[in-house]
Amino acid sequence: MNTADKQPIRSVVIARGAFADIYEPAWVKALNDLGVKTTLFDAHRYTLPGLLGRVERRLLWGPGIRRLQEQLLKQVAEQRPDCLLLYQGHAFPAEMITALNKFTFVVGYHNDDPFGSRRRMLRYRHLLPALPHYHGYHFYRTVNVDEALACGVARAALLLPGYIPWLDYPRTLTSEQQKQWGCDVIFAGHWENDQRSACLIQVARQQINLRLYGGERYWRPHLPQSVYQQIGPALHLSTEAYRLALSAAKIGLCFVSKHNRDLYTRRTFEIPACGLFLLAERNPWMQEHFQEGKEADFFSSPDELVEKIIFYLHNDSLRLRIAAAGRQRLQADGHDLYSRMRQWLHEVACWRAAN
Repeated sequence: MNTADKQPIRSVVIARGAFADIYEPAWVKALNDLGVKTTLFDAHRYTLPGLLGRVERRLLWGPGIRRLQEQLLKQVAEQRPDCLLLYQGHAFPAEMITALNKFTFVVGYHNDDPFGSRRRMLRYRHLLPALPHYHGYHFYRTVNVDEALACGVARAALLLPGYIPWLDYPRTLTSEQQKQWGCDVIFAGHWENDQRSACLIQVARQQINLRLYGGERYWRPHLPQSVYQQIGPALHLSTEAYRLALSAAKIGLCFVSKHNRDLYTRRTFEIPACGLFLLAERNPWMQEHFQEGKEADFFSSPDELVEKIIFYLHNDSLRLRIAAAGRQRLQADGHDLYSRMRQWLHEVACWRAAN
């Protein structure tokens, strides 16, 4: 394809599928800041309120689901954007994608693992058969790109998560904020049946000042009561509270989801972006993107984790130097959301020109 034939993407509609503002609303802001007219179609507003709405969204069936499908089709037919992005796209079966294709270039993005161990969940019953009908689709992890191409998706590419510059930066804390959020070690994330529980238990039993966040109903049943009382309550944190907690800690832990076959997570980028020392599970991706012991550090077992924590808590200057180098590495390698959106715009424009 002659790159001269490639027309830039100037207008985008993003149909919301997730709930947090770090997802689609952040994309909308970044794209608008880059000069692309971008609007958010809030699919959540069309489902029923309360329990009935949660049932609709779980089953992907009901009057609210039909209403959001009709309204999106109507908006796209009237607006005719250069591109429609379905974020996750769980509510849209193949015939809906075909209908939308008549009015715009339809692409998707997924931040979970639709081909993994949970592929038979209800949330994927429309998405997986619909994927070959998209003009193109971006995925959070490389393994999904290969799987999508194998199942008939015309164009698939990797789009990594990244840090959000207007959210993920070091905070200057007041003494009250430091007292409220300060700790030696922080982990904010979900429970999973891997080594993370064993790691946290071992750290806690060393009487290290560890704080845990991510949801009481997930964590409480999986930790000894004495440990949970010591490091909890594992509350969900708001957007700003999470960043304050990262800024107040000395070491940020990063575990990756085995269910999702992850080698990285959003915390991989958020922790160093907030100026915090990153201590993550060791794997080839992490070792390729951060110099071990210079821009971050890694562990492979509970024993190694405890050893590294104790070492770095007794070596403040080294820990702070590594934290600063990790943040510089993120910036130099373009792991921010604006860089991700530039990549997305370029690839979608190429797909569109070749279509």
